[in-house]
Amino acid sequence: MTSLAKEKNKKKLPVIGVSTMGCPKNLVDTENMIGILHGAGYQITADHNKADFSLVNTCTFIEGSTNESLDLLTELADEGKKLIITGCMAQRFKGDLFDELPEAQALVGTGNVQDILEVVKQVTKNLNNNIDSKIIKIDTVPNAVASAQTPRVHTQIGPSVYLKIAEGCDHRCAFCIIPHLRGDMKSRTIEDIVAEAKALVAQGAKEIVLVSQDSTAYGTDIYKRRALAELLARVANESGVEWLRVMYAYPTEMDQAMLEVIRNCKNICNYIDIPLQHASKKVLKAMRRPLTVRDTTELIKKEIPDVCMRTTFIVGFPGETQEDFEELYNFVKETRFDRVGVFTYSQEHGTSAADFADQVPEHIKEERRDKLMRLQQKISLEKNQKHIGTKMQVLIEHIEELEDASLQLVTRSFRDAPEIDGQVYVHISANDICPAPGSFIEVEITDCDAYDLIARLSSVS
Repeated sequence: MTSLAKEKNKKKLPVIGVSTMGCPKNLVDTENMIGILHGAGYQITADHNKADFSLVNTCTFIEGSTNESLDLLTELADEGKKLIITGCMAQRFKGDLFDELPEAQALVGTGNVQDILEVVKQVTKNLNNNIDSKIIKIDTVPNAVASAQTPRVHTQIGPSVYLKIAEGCDHRCAFCIIPHLRGDMKSRTIEDIVAEAKALVAQGAKEIVLVSQDSTAYGTDIYKRRALAELLARVANESGVEWLRVMYAYPTEMDQAMLEVIRNCKNICNYIDIPLQHASKKVLKAMRRPLTVRDTTELIKKEIPDVCMRTTFIVGFPGETQEDFEELYNFVKETRFDRVGVFTYSQEHGTSAADFADQVPEHIKEERRDKLMRLQQKISLEKNQKHIGTKMQVLIEHIEELEDASLQLVTRSFRDAPEIDGQVYVHISANDICPAPGSFIEVEITDCDAYDLIARLSSVS
């Protein structure tokens, strides 16, 4: 038999539809799984209608994210798709998902990304032979973490990519289920992260965003010290990346050495993402969170005067009184953060706070969230208005064609993290030379709303 005939006789590998739910850390896991499968010859698609079966990397951080993941899984099951469920829901609910979704063929835990090829091969074999056999690949304690050698295929459109520096978390916040889903802190080595950063830049990345569950604790497990400052300096100086950004800082771990590196390295964005969660010491203590939120914000502003500070808060935590909320409201009013996300407390089974007394009614949670967000919208608009008439450097994400056939550049400044913050929209006239996505350009701000800036082209770099 000729080699051509042998090829024709080979069984065609199935097409796999892939979706990711949740945070950028989940996205990196998905891209690693796609990289592993693609390297083995599998065709991957985001269009599940074109797929033979579907893989969904799920999120279950709070009730809302669990429901979103479940809605997608149910929708795919209703369309007749066989499912591989990976990530946080698989780790959390394990075999119960088979009862909820009989279409599920396999479950893959958060620490089992590198097992995905074995699982897909077995699912393919079972389906081809009409074998009804369920597969579970879930380590009780997820200890694995990907490396620079783990295959990865980028799925995001644009010049920015995420780089996961660690997995898991050593903190035990009363409201958070992450340690149950991801285990304790597992840092990658500095050399391994720098190697991946170099590879990302070689592939065209203009911005690298470092992510983990607790970035400022990076290195405490393998180096027995906080090593984020060293890591930032090494990536900034050795990778060749033009913008470097770090997300998910923990308040008590925000030290002066790290802030000095951010301030002094020109290609590190002066952007701090630090989830403070509340301002009332009573509530923070109940949350098992640091009580030093004011000291931390003052230190950041002192060390990096032009910093853009993003934070998140939880309202309606058990026992939160109106007085506690007013203290939080006044803290936000006085501190004037650049970016704020507000979440209502989600009572998650498996966390200590789920059993706390004095659970706050849903309508009060929502009222407090809305009030705090209205305040932040006012602050954000006032801050954006101060940029009108100024010039700033922005990174082009993509280009849109408007109804009048003119073009609009969708860009971000250093003040805007991908996907979660605002954007800078730049209108291009017919006489302007249109720069390419991934270019850095200088623009002049002409208008704004509460979240986004409007600008015109100044120069291209």
